[in-house]
Amino acid sequence: MRIKVLEISEENCMTIVTAECGIGSIRGVWHFREAPVTGKSYSIELSFNANEPIDGSSIEVLNGGSTGISTDGKVNVFTAEIEDIDEIYYLRFTYDGLSMLDIKDPPAINIGYHIRFAVECGRTGIYPYL
Repeated sequence: MRIKVLEISEENCMTIVTAECGIGSIRGVWHFREAPVTGKSYSIELSFNANEPIDGSSIEVLNGGSTGISTDGKVNVFTAEIEDIDEIYYLRFTYDGLSMLDIKDPPAINIGYHIRFAVECGRTGIYPYL
């Protein structure tokens, strides 16, 4: 998924970026050897909840809908389509935006459904790649 960095800050020894993409805005922890640059676009992958499973009771299952990301600066809200299910869930955000999600005690979710869940900005990882 492509993002454009809008704002950069340092919090608790972490680089935090606020960015926009084709489906909304996001705020999260930057994980890359090079510092982000305001106004620059990057291809990224996401991680959620610092590699701990998301509690299934906090997930809203939608039978249809559209993908999106929004932030209030403290929490990111993600809506994604379930593309595949293995031991983890594969989330499709955009044609080039695929992420994996580990869910503890998942609700009944089928491929093709959409799910909505929230993750604190400080627990949302942003991983640029070349």
